[in-house]
Formats: sequence, structure tokens, C-alpha cells
Amino acid sequence: MNAQNAIAALIHDQLGQTLVGVFAKGVGKDVFDIRVSENDSLLGQLTGPGEGPPRISLGFGLDIAGSSVSTLVNALPTPAGGPFALLKGKDLSDLVNGVRSAFRGQLGLLEKQHDTIVGLVVAQDPGDLREAADKLFAGVVDGFGGSSGGPAGESVSRLRQLLGRDVGVALPFATILSAVRGAGQDAAAIPQSVERAVLEYFFTADGFKTVDRENVVAPVHVSDVKEAVVGAVQQRDLTGVQLRGLFSKTSAERYLRDIIRVIVESAYDAARGLKDPGGRFGTVVSGLRSRASQSKSGDAIEKQFVTWFRGFASMAESASMRAVEVGTQGVSEFQTNPLIAAAAGSFAGTVARKLAQDSFLAVLTTELSKTPASAGGG
Repeated sequence: MNAQNAIAALIHDQLGQTLVGVFAKGVGKDVFDIRVSENDSLLGQLTGPGEGPPRISLGFGLDIAGSSVSTLVNALPTPAGGPFALLKGKDLSDLVNGVRSAFRGQLGLLEKQHDTIVGLVVAQDPGDLREAADKLFAGVVDGFGGSSGGPAGESVSRLRQLLGRDVGVALPFATILSAVRGAGQDAAAIPQSVERAVLEYFFTADGFKTVDRENVVAPVHVSDVKEAVVGAVQQRDLTGVQLRGLFSKTSAERYLRDIIRVIVESAYDAARGLKDPGGRFGTVVSGLRSRASQSKSGDAIEKQFVTWFRGFASMAESASMRAVEVGTQGVSEFQTNPLIAAAAGSFAGTVARKLAQDSFLAVLTTELSKTPASAGGG
């Protein structure tokens, strides 16, 4: 039995339930609250003099590894014969029933996948893990009407082949698709959005470009360094976009973290309209640039906005990722799997990153609508 898998599944379910509310109503102040003084709006700070950090106070209410995780861990059964025993017959049946009982009432969003989650927790070999991943992908396909579910179902099938039978990838994908549907939204466009993003990550030099203009670039061979440097110079790639993937060790964990980020970012952006042409990010940038003045150019305003946008996102990501990975790695004195912790931490961190971005855009959208451009944002 793998207690880490149990906690990872519960974390995905809890974050998925949060996303249901966000996809339906937007980010509430109970999740991420950006507060400023009455006479010192974010819009005024961005369009006014100075380039320092924002004058704010924050409330971040995303409790990821809280009491429900402790409750689940305490309820999980102890395998007969010790943690390394491969159970058969009645012992395995008793363990499955014990895990099923421990999860009773714990799952909300993923309740339809209850038996799949139980199978993930009691998996005894790689084949069991691959089977759990297959069932998670199959559950997504069924949500689109089965194997003949049109372009969305076909896209899921291609992603399944492209990403492999990896439960660390299947669980985030199934969670965010379930959250979109749980919010009553049409999820048909999400798989295609994720598929495009994954293909960009693997097959383009610039990788997947996030809404905040960062690039998630797949690692490349060291032999490509010379060519990449020459190409960067020729293309005046002063920010080194093409070089970033060269100097990180190629590893399963690196790929896993990248792919999870690409899945969550692309799916969230599509569900909340952040990145598309005419999307919320671009609309806010245009609104801010229209507040340019002699004292602060549109370029300067936009640069500061993007810096703050990344800052809010990184701060939320850092807190969430650390909380999950520390908690996930500390659940058992007998076994710790860094890939399980990496998968859960990356999912939680990227969800938190998107919630912070969404909240920041919402605040500025409100302030822009209340302040005419001629007022200069002050």
C-alpha cells in the first residue's frame, strides 16, 4: 500500500473541488485575496511613479495539506506482513476494503473514480500503476461520450498515447477536466488546448509559452548548445528563451514537472479565458497601456505589470508546492517516492499559480472599469 499515492489523490481531489468553484464563479477572496489601502489602488501604483514591489497585503486561504490529509492517513489500514509485503488472497482483499473504507466520504470531485483511486493506493507493481492511469484516461474519454466522443475524445486518446501510461500525469489531467465539467462548463475545447500545448513543449524550439510570457522548454542534448547559442544570437534572443532548457539536468522528475505545468496552465487558461486573443491578460495589458503619461510610458507600465504578475504567481506557487512536497514525503518512514511528491507538488503549485494570476487580473479589471483612461490611473 502506498500512503503517498493516497495523499496525492486526496490533494488532487481537494484542489479540483476548489477549481470547480473558480471555473463557475471566479477566484473568491477566501482563496486568494489581494488588499490595498483605500487611496492606493494597484492601478494607481502601476501607472504612478516608481518600479518597486506592490504595496499590498495578501490572504491566501488554500489549505492543501490540512486536517483532511491527517484524517485519511490515520484511517488507512496497515498491510498485513509489513509495508513491503506483496499481499494475496484474503489479505489483499482486506487491504482493499480497508482503503475503500478510509476514502469513504473523503472524495468529492473524483468520487466517480473511487475504485480507480483505491486501486492506485493498493498497487503492488508497475502494471497496477499503469492500469490506474489507463482507467483515469478512460474516465475522461467516457465523459465525452466514449471512444466516439468527437474531437475532444480523439484528442484525449492522442494525449494518452503521447504522454504514456503515467499516473502522475493522468491524475492532474483527469482532475482539471472533471473540475471544468463540474462547474457546468463545456469541456470539449480543453483536451485540444492541452494537446497543442504539449506538442509545443516537445516539438518547438521555444517550447510552451505561458500567459505571463515565460517559456517551458523541454531539455535538449548538450550537443545542441553551440547551435542554440548561435541561433539565439542570430534571432536576437536576448532573454535566452532557447537556452533555458539546456542547463537543467534531464530527468524523469524534470519532464514530469514540466508536463504537469503545461497541462494545468493550458487547461486553466482555456477554461478562464486568460490567454486567447482578446483574452483577459491581453485586455488588462491594453487597458494599462492606455493609462500611459509623460511620467510613465506604456512600455514601462506593461513591464512592471508583467513583473508583478509573475511575482504573485511565484509566491503562491512556492507556498503550495513546499507544503505539499514536505507533507507528501513525510508520510512514511518506510517509503518515499520523489516522483509522487514532485507530481503532487507541481499540480498544487501550478494551480496556486493560476489562482493568483486570475485574482490579480480580476482586481485590475475592476479598477480599470472604474477609472477612466483620461484619469491616468492615479
